[in-house]
Amino acid sequence: MCLILFAYRVHPDYPLILAANRDEFYARAASPPRIVSEAPRVVAGVDLQAGGTWMGASERGHFVALTNQRQYLRGHDGGKASRGDVVMAALRLPDVRAIEAYVRTLDARAYNPFNLFFGDASSLYVVYAHGDRAEVEIHALDDGLWVLPNDRIGSPEFPKTRRAVGLVEPHVKAPWPALSAALAAALGDHEEPPEREVPAPPSESRFDHATLRRLQALCIHTPVYGTRSATLLALTPGRVAHYLFADGPPCTAPFADVTGLLDGASS
Repeated sequence: MCLILFAYRVHPDYPLILAANRDEFYARAASPPRIVSEAPRVVAGVDLQAGGTWMGASERGHFVALTNQRQYLRGHDGGKASRGDVVMAALRLPDVRAIEAYVRTLDARAYNPFNLFFGDASSLYVVYAHGDRAEVEIHALDDGLWVLPNDRIGSPEFPKTRRAVGLVEPHVKAPWPALSAALAAALGDHEEPPEREVPAPPSESRFDHATLRRLQALCIHTPVYGTRSATLLALTPGRVAHYLFADGPPCTAPFADVTGLLDGASS
């Protein structure tokens, strides 16, 4: 997943709202959200290549989501453990406190670099696992709008985060039908920033400047890589009030309501 936006303790009805796009190579197979655990019941999409997940939610009202960290000079190291396994293991834990304790036990060197978000209606955390040292960074976040790309929150290398905030902020307190429509429209946005706003890559980078600009759209389309799916979540204390999933780029794919998977209303 390559961009996650949160409205944390901003909306009058939903203390935590999430809107996220998953960007991935088209050749990497994945399934839509399904029940992946009972006691507690957990619903998540599944990466059919490695078996983990990029995001999911628990019937107890917490979520876990991951983005990769962009690496300019080298690609994915297939010899390291799957980052999706971290998300899957965290989702099966009983609460946010247990997730925080688990994350602190991780050796980040075992994985390709990643960022992790987890939380519920009363707490929200971001984790940075850099891969060049064992310890992970864990930060609790305050109220507000937050956007996590393939880097740290607030990274100047990702102007797409400012675009996301600008599109969502005017609607962030709207009733859920209007807000969810605005979030879906933002996730499907194709506008690219001016070239001058995209920092030039290092001279040895595997990405050229034009490619980096294309990747600054919220909804990405390239011949081999792009936005594969999108998710909307709304959490209240102890439960997931809304879980919507678009199985394809949100510019064209409709959002289906999968909330019932968490309470047994459907299977």
